[in-house]
Amino acid sequence: MRTQWLGWLCSISVMLFSGWVGADERSDAIRARYTKSEVRISMRDGKRLFTAIYAPNDLDPAKNYPILLTRTPYSVGPYGVERYKGALGPSVEFERSGYIFVFQDVRGRYMSEGEFVNMRPHMDRKQQQDIDESSDTYDTIDWLVRNVPRNNGRVGMWGISYPGFYTSAGAIDSHPALAAISPQAPIADWFFDDFHRNGAFVLPMGFNFFSSFGKPRLEPTPVATTGVQPATRDGYQFFLDLGPLSNVDKNYFHDQIGFWNEMELHPNYDMFWQARNLLPHLKNIRAAVLTVGGWYDTEDLYGPLATYATIERLNPQTQNRLVMGPWYHGGWNRDEGRQLGQADFGFATASWYREQVQFPFFEQYLKDRPGVAKRS
Repeated sequence: MRTQWLGWLCSISVMLFSGWVGADERSDAIRARYTKSEVRISMRDGKRLFTAIYAPNDLDPAKNYPILLTRTPYSVGPYGVERYKGALGPSVEFERSGYIFVFQDVRGRYMSEGEFVNMRPHMDRKQQQDIDESSDTYDTIDWLVRNVPRNNGRVGMWGISYPGFYTSAGAIDSHPALAAISPQAPIADWFFDDFHRNGAFVLPMGFNFFSSFGKPRLEPTPVATTGVQPATRDGYQFFLDLGPLSNVDKNYFHDQIGFWNEMELHPNYDMFWQARNLLPHLKNIRAAVLTVGGWYDTEDLYGPLATYATIERLNPQTQNRLVMGPWYHGGWNRDEGRQLGQADFGFATASWYREQVQFPFFEQYLKDRPGVAKRS
């Protein structure tokens, strides 16, 4: 059976973190309850990362709130203190309970300074100004707990897909204030997660994603790059007519997508890919962990399973949990989870997870409220 154009598959993660999901239902309540500010936080090498902060605007000076942080390459927009997201937390319960929500453009993306590196390799031993995603997270958290008024000194992190990778990486050598993380469908090793299936390169996934992601920029910008617009919506026919893989760059990318060229140069699991494998570095994680994945996730099924198992092995004292459900990529965050195709599960699996597992998890570790049972 022929497939239609598949670009929407790789836009799911963008939608999850751009405030588009449920925006009409929640935006008015968010604007009434939260005050937005925008700052640029300096990292140890001097680069500044653009950060949006949504703080509860109640007037009780005795109330303090935990910080819930998401670091993303998919934009923290909308930009401007007068423009608000349509969703702040993983679910509406978080917004009602009261958190300080923080969103950050990662290094080199959108309004943040610096150079963007896909799946930036982790550095176990750093000199004074060496940076990676772990150090950028550490410096961000350090600034937040020192400078954001009325925070309670505890920080949580969460993210789905690529932001799931940043969540995992941010927990390495955890900042003392980082109390809980939830890497959801996290990329752990990009060779296995998205782009290869038993050694075979997944051409539609790679082409559709990098046709709009990873183009160079001259300076920080709030504007997203546009992708390739093929003449046909018939994805099967498009890739059938494509010819050899070299035609992707020759006819469409025109040497503007550096990571695509790297993938062509490294078709095997060599040092290029091994350096981007986060798993061996998941050490010194002191925050409680809730890793989430979907059994029907065609993008990142390897990541959550490998992340959970590695954290369990390398951090035996860490409170470490895994949730896997009958969900597609990010499905636990997007709908009720009652059905998948023609399969009916008999109850709203995703709603149950959000209300009975995810929300209590963060409430427990960030607010000392009853949550999920601890591991014995």
